[in-house]
Amino acid sequence: MVRPHRYLFAVFAVDASSLDVKADTSVAMVGFNLHFYTLAKAEIMELFKR
Repeated sequence: MVRPHRYLFAVFAVDASSLDVKADTSVAMVGFNLHFYTLAKAEIMELFKR
């Protein structure tokens, strides 16, 4: 029996025209910037099974 996979999609509305992140920016720094500038957040979780 194949168990379903969970996929979580999140969209952030931020109070900035761009975030100061680059390709090599750490995940922790991206999270900090998102937390600091987030106005709203929407999430949806989907299950997928073959």
